[in-house]
Amino acid sequence: MEFIPFLQEMLGITEDFGIVKIEKITTSEKIIRIYLTYLPDVCKVEGCNLKVYDLAPEREWQHLSWFEYKCYIICKLPRYIDEDSKVVTFIPKFAPKNRGYTHLFKQSAIQLLQDIKVQSKVASILKTTPYIIRSIMDDAVEQALEKRGYVTNFKNISIDEKSYAQGHEYATILMDSDKEYIIDMHEGRKEKSLKALFSLVSGEEKQPHLEIVNIDMWQPYMNVIKEIAPQSTIVHDKFHVLDKLSKAIDNTRKKEVHENPLLRKQKYTVLKNEENRTDKQQAQFKLIEDANLKTAQAWHIKENFKVLWDYINVTDARDLINEWITKSREKSIYHVNLALKTIENHIEGISNAIVTKTTSAIHENNNKKVQEVIANGRGFKNFERFRINALFYFGKLPLFH
Repeated sequence: MEFIPFLQEMLGITEDFGIVKIEKITTSEKIIRIYLTYLPDVCKVEGCNLKVYDLAPEREWQHLSWFEYKCYIICKLPRYIDEDSKVVTFIPKFAPKNRGYTHLFKQSAIQLLQDIKVQSKVASILKTTPYIIRSIMDDAVEQALEKRGYVTNFKNISIDEKSYAQGHEYATILMDSDKEYIIDMHEGRKEKSLKALFSLVSGEEKQPHLEIVNIDMWQPYMNVIKEIAPQSTIVHDKFHVLDKLSKAIDNTRKKEVHENPLLRKQKYTVLKNEENRTDKQQAQFKLIEDANLKTAQAWHIKENFKVLWDYINVTDARDLINEWITKSREKSIYHVNLALKTIENHIEGISNAIVTKTTSAIHENNNKKVQEVIANGRGFKNFERFRINALFYFGKLPLFH
């Protein structure tokens, strides 16, 4: 195969363009500039052959690097007159409309972003700027969402709230519990946030297809589900209850640490499961336990609930949870009692989780994924950046097209 046809094939250049010049620059950085010319005297647009009117000003597109050289394609695109008598610039098949890079460059960036998950590193590998990489991510998500269209085939979902920036900026996140992906999210965590999210996703206010809704004990979310999907079963799985109890343990520690030095710098010691503690942490927890501190008692209340959940009989769920609440209250631990009150007020949803055998595995997994996005982004200055990143990595969107 001759070099020029081979190069055209490697570059993804169609037969209506020809390579007329290759320029190598080795000054401050190594660059290859490949000049193209448009060959036909007509532009094929939606099956019609429209005569070339003139050529647009010269422009360039970044392409995949050629060995250690940055590579650019240079061309004056043809223009034609459309049916409305307007002069329109022809869109080449090798590059997206109004973008300064080729399709192959874009696809490579998307693949690297999925593999590496750090935009600055991808920009360095492709010899471009973080801004270009962000724009590729933005375009990929928005185009994939447009291609996906409205979604109404979800039956079992999880709804969660997530702080994505300093200053308690929250997002409401909708996840498909069966297919394990983030469907979409909306800024805020109020009733109107969740309503707007369902409307954005499905194009409808009512959600008659919903069967099981796994949510935190957050009343605004519960109010919305009862309004737009009254036929669905609201559940609060083990993850939600344990989260409340973990916060109660930590708040108890914060209150008690002022009076007892055994608790200093022991936040994770008292929050961890026993099997996850180091030998040093376990020894320290034994001292806290032997001192009969409220923090240790709060930890045991949480552990008793975990045992209760694992062995509870479905038919006795409500009675056994109430019995656990009563015995736990006898310890008179302020922050634990606050959590118990919340749990008691949502006992129906907790019992539903046991009856439906809803587990926290999907919920926890999705939370970890979203937290990874936040960590890699070192927090996000605005909601839309957070949304784009979360959907790019965990939205199971058709990004390659």
